[in-house]
Amino acid sequence: MAQVFTFMSASVDGYICGPNGGPGAGLDSNEPIFDWYFTGDHPSRCYPDFAMTPANAGVIDAIGLRIGAVVAGRTTYEDSSRWGGAGPHPTAPLFVLSHEPIPDAASSQTIVTDGIEAAIGQATAAAARDGKDVALMGGATITSALKAGLLDEIIVNERPVLLGGGTPLFGDLPQAITLERTSVAANEGVTHLTYRVLR
Repeated sequence: MAQVFTFMSASVDGYICGPNGGPGAGLDSNEPIFDWYFTGDHPSRCYPDFAMTPANAGVIDAIGLRIGAVVAGRTTYEDSSRWGGAGPHPTAPLFVLSHEPIPDAASSQTIVTDGIEAAIGQATAAAARDGKDVALMGGATITSALKAGLLDEIIVNERPVLLGGGTPLFGDLPQAITLERTSVAANEGVTHLTYRVLR
């Protein structure tokens, strides 16, 4: 069965985007959350635009090979300039969770307006055809999945920086959620933290 996970870069104080992010500015807002993707000369097999250290490339390629579908929220979608009509993963279909239709969305992008359960359900069906998993993007989407009990794994690429504000990785939750740390990989410029969500 397909696993539902998130793989997000974040600052030590828990932000996935700085205070100046938004449409046209991108997710990073010139903050050093994502620069580890480009701090080496080792090409990524899954993401050909990235050149990083061999250790970091190994981590990101292992994740990239898992992804059979992506679910992103509307804000992340717009802040990423709609990924140019494609998606964040070169081969995986994109499902965008939105409160309302997006008439001019690309034909390769599925807009889901009936909630997180429907979005993850459609993405899981797509990913399962190739025996792969579902990746979630965006703080609100991740939080909604946690509230619905639909998130299996959290992977945080923690960068050694304090942004002091911006878009948080997690929103408010109705209760504490216990995690089990399953791996830690401290590579150049980033620490990859993996947690299993306990239910």
